[in-house]
Amino acid sequence: MNLIDFAIISKGFEPVDKIKLILFAAKAKPNTYIILKINPKNLGEKYQFEQILRKNKIIFSASRQKGYEEIKNIKGNSINWEMAGIWVGYDLFGSKKDKKDFFRYKSMLRKHHEGMAHRLAGRLYGYPKCCVERFAKETSAYIKKKYSYYEFYKRLHEDDWRFPFVFHMPCSSKCRATVALNKKYSNVVKKHAPKFWKEYRKKKVFDSDMIVDEESDMLVNGKTIWPEKNGHDYSVILKKQYNGKYYLVSYLSKKFYERGTVLSGKVTMQYHYAKIAVKRVKNIIKGLHHERHLPMIGRKY
Repeated sequence: MNLIDFAIISKGFEPVDKIKLILFAAKAKPNTYIILKINPKNLGEKYQFEQILRKNKIIFSASRQKGYEEIKNIKGNSINWEMAGIWVGYDLFGSKKDKKDFFRYKSMLRKHHEGMAHRLAGRLYGYPKCCVERFAKETSAYIKKKYSYYEFYKRLHEDDWRFPFVFHMPCSSKCRATVALNKKYSNVVKKHAPKFWKEYRKKKVFDSDMIVDEESDMLVNGKTIWPEKNGHDYSVILKKQYNGKYYLVSYLSKKFYERGTVLSGKVTMQYHYAKIAVKRVKNIIKGLHHERHLPMIGRKY
């Protein structure tokens, strides 16, 4: 089995990781980073994946195994989580030189040479130079000066939907290099995995209640860079399961909602994102909290 076939049938890769692996295997992307999740349904995939990498003489580096959780159920004001399995991060390299440069990039970050590190990473992952330069420039002070809270998160959401096949922050919504790269990557996936490409692009629309949870923010020394916010980027928990799981998705709104507010609306899932159209507020769950039970010792927090 080759890498593309494995990417398509694997149960342990999220769609975005499948895309990265297909692009890397097709030599459209020079290097990449992917996450493989292992649970009782795919116990042999880690061994199988690493065997395929070695057989194809792919240079890689694997992280330590770490556990991951999923929401088990929602009861009253409690969001209950459980350990679902383990995950392993893989850095895949197109050459020994790129692997050496990758560890040089990590060293730069540790030494707080962010500008040099971002430029090296941009080359390693095939990002457009204009976008790399913009990203290196966008410190928290720059973002605070250029964007309001709502403008910044609106940009992130729109770029996610506009460029679903790329993995960098575009320098603008009209960046020609990003438009071309998104089209190129889409065509590569379509050529090598047409059924997956078609399924990935489908829109799935359904009604669901959703619970407002935490709010995104950009902090410096524990304080927001936007003391006066003109919007709110919430993490909301869909009460209706999607693909057999409870999902947390982002919802940007100019309205303030108290944590625990239950909204009713329409959800549109496409690519690996969701759009939400709120119809009404149903009620507020007081004392909303998350419970996590750690295996072996049975503790919760």
